Amino acid sequence: MIHIEHKPFQWIHTAGSFASRCDLDIFLFEKSALVVATEREDDAASGMSISSGAPILATIILQKYRLDPDNVFWIEHYPEKWVDGRRIYRVAEIYHRVTFTFRGNRFVTPKWEALDIDGTRAFIDALKVSWNIPEV
Repeated sequence: MIHIEHKPFQWIHTAGSFASRCDLDIFLFEKSALVVATEREDDAASGMSISSGAPILATIILQKYRLDPDNVFWIEHYPEKWVDGRRIYRVAEIYHRVTFTFRGNRFVTPKWEALDIDGTRAFIDALKVSWNIPEV
């Protein structure tokens, strides 16, 4: 397994001319890849959300690393946050498995499925620990 971190990863959605940023952990296995895209909640200039830009972001990663579209597993991660930095309104941490249809040379029509938070976090942390990657 190879682990690649992009923190932050900058990308541009085809519908806009502004840059967006997210954090990416890419785990490359012999015939498959697991990509964890994390929203940069504390970054005011992060641009489009990872959910809004999911198909284009996944397509960029597919092309950049020459991945097999049938063997890419995509997870979105939204860390816990407090709205406006105040402890009035809290948004809980979320993990989603995102599946796409591959059409032509790109991913389209994303579908989201909620994942167990503790189990998903433990799985991702175990992958990082196996390569002695410090947690952020």
